[in-house]
Amino acid sequence: MRHFKIPLIATGIALILAIIVGVILITSIHNSQDSRSQKEQRAQAAGGAVAIATLVVLTPFWLFAAAKVGKQRREARQSPPRPRIRR
Repeated sequence: MRHFKIPLIATGIALILAIIVGVILITSIHNSQDSRSQKEQRAQAAGGAVAIATLVVLTPFWLFAAAKVGKQRREARQSPPRPRIRR
């Protein structure tokens, strides 16, 4: 549907950015002098933070598009059906 064009583009951009940020974070954690368990904990926290940030950015796009689709469907249900023209 045409309402989902912008959310899909935003999702693609956000996922690419999330992967880039994740790689940067994991590389910096891997290069740190912390113990293995500390690195593991930091990596889990960083992954969760990137995931939450991505969802926070994407949620408004998808909710707005879903609201448009819902409004369009409600209007279609409430309007009288168009008569069919036979040829």
